[in-house]
Amino acid sequence: MEIVPTSAPKKRKTSFDDLIGYKAELKSQISNQKQQISVSGQKMFSWESVAGYVLGTIQRNMSIADGVVIGMKLVQTVKNFFSKKK
Repeated sequence: MEIVPTSAPKKRKTSFDDLIGYKAELKSQISNQKQQISVSGQKMFSWESVAGYVLGTIQRNMSIADGVVIGMKLVQTVKNFFSKKK
């Protein structure tokens, strides 16, 4: 989502009709931005998103633990190999 700054109109003689039109334009822009924020918030906090994050975290931690166990077994194997040689 991109936030687009609105520029102030150039100074000129403005009438109430111009101000009313400008106000309506700003209200429509605000309404569109509110709708986009609502949609992105629903996507961010949807069940699939939260569940995917939790399961991804668990999977990553299990992979780290598995790597540590394999590393410890490998170190033990190498230790035993060189200690039996002597």
